[in-house]
Amino acid sequence: MQRAALYARVSSERQEQEQTIQSQLAALRRYADEQGFYTNSALTYSDDGWSGTHLDRPALDELRDHAREGRFDVVVVLCPDRLARKYAYQVVLLEEFERARVEVHFCERPISNSPDDQLLLQIQGAIAEYERVKILERSRRGRLHRARMGELGPSRPPYGYRYAARQHGGDGQIRIHEEEAGVVRQIFAWYAEEGATLYSTLQKLNRSPWKTRAGKELWSGATVLRMLHCEWYIGTAYYNRTKNRRNDQSASNYPARKPPRRIVTIRPKDEWIAVSVPHLIDEALFTRVQERIQENRRFARRRQKRDGVFLLKGLLKCGLCGHSYIGETHVETRSSGAEYEYQYYLCGLRMAPLPHAVGTRCQNKRLRAAGVDEVVWTTVRDLLLDSDTLAKELTAWGDRAATQSQHPDGRIGQSEARLKELTCQRDRLTDAYQFGTLDLKTFHQRINNVEEHRLEAEHTLTELLDEQAQLKAVRSNAAAAQSMVDQLRPSLLNANFETKQTILRLLIERIIVTDQRLEIHLALPVSGNFGLTSDGL
Repeated sequence: MQRAALYARVSSERQEQEQTIQSQLAALRRYADEQGFYTNSALTYSDDGWSGTHLDRPALDELRDHAREGRFDVVVVLCPDRLARKYAYQVVLLEEFERARVEVHFCERPISNSPDDQLLLQIQGAIAEYERVKILERSRRGRLHRARMGELGPSRPPYGYRYAARQHGGDGQIRIHEEEAGVVRQIFAWYAEEGATLYSTLQKLNRSPWKTRAGKELWSGATVLRMLHCEWYIGTAYYNRTKNRRNDQSASNYPARKPPRRIVTIRPKDEWIAVSVPHLIDEALFTRVQERIQENRRFARRRQKRDGVFLLKGLLKCGLCGHSYIGETHVETRSSGAEYEYQYYLCGLRMAPLPHAVGTRCQNKRLRAAGVDEVVWTTVRDLLLDSDTLAKELTAWGDRAATQSQHPDGRIGQSEARLKELTCQRDRLTDAYQFGTLDLKTFHQRINNVEEHRLEAEHTLTELLDEQAQLKAVRSNAAAAQSMVDQLRPSLLNANFETKQTILRLLIERIIVTDQRLEIHLALPVSGNFGLTSDGL
């Protein structure tokens, strides 16, 4: 009696849960009994939830290994596409089983080595590949359509959410997981605190009793950073944001590890589909956290031990190529044996080719750090100490904003009245048509004209409200800036290095370096150009 191995495969969890795999195995056992084959559970191989487009499946690998070892004489499969979706893969497997002297029986249609049966196998393989492509395309288009309709059903929503899948009795909606949502809100609150970093936030989280979704007690920095960047938490999820492509690089490029089969890339933003989801935190907190992430990256101290401490670290930008200036320390040994240390600021592309000019290097000059630090600090300090000049600048800033807005407060009332009048006209025309006073053609002509003017009035009102909000923001920022300067002024005269650095990072947005000229852009509404000679630097 010939020993028979049974192989079954389903490609989705849904098929697995609906007992499709069991129905396949039942059909295989019936066929084996009819043919008089010997079977047992040790010779039963099933890949639950594995796609037939790949050969690296655990049960199939085991089946192939056991075939080479001669553990069975026959393999029973329901049909060729259960063995593999691609005809080329089917041929590879059939030839491998033939070399191992193992026969392959397909229950639905036995296939021999005759030309007719081999042609049928090719046709079935081609049809299986075609069906697979159609299934994938229908699924992709269906998911895109659902996303455009505002529905989103990800298999793994981010921490803080759960997806109520319909096949499990849910309604197909995203739900907030309250326990995880509390952890998310606490993480954002910790990171938004003054002076918080990713490391300190991670330390607090690891000391807490909360666990990851996988049940681990230790959180990773990558996981927390991914959560801090996740826009789901402010109510917006994106579908069609990424795409997978096959990795064509050879394994020789990865000598230390196995190369990934697929590479995930980000699609252009105009292809993303925004879907509304329940929000966990407010947008202002999310924005503040993103600003802190950028600030912490900008002023990170990873290179402090190697390059020393620089007052203007992260603030200097090259005026020629736009790259950041970096700090560099030089130690010179004189003939007497004494060592002298010099610190410089230089463009990060000074020693590398420019991206837009192959073969050239940034020609912006390097600057002596002591001279630049002194000029920038004294300039900012003197500006802050000169309270009259600063007050005039802040007042002028508010006046300029008020002049540009052209008195929106009075125009808002006029625009609101105009919009109300046009809305009443639209309602009267609708009533007249409903009572039969106007025919359809006249109604369409007049209602389209009124609606056009009404939309223009809505647009004008929106612009005026924006101008009013901007003006209020300018006045509020001016008052806040004045209050901030008043608080900083007592610390200016005897400031140590840390105090200077804190003040400069608070007040300076960036410093543009062009040759020997510094252009200081302050967070306050004033700026200046300062010509510096090489003697001073």
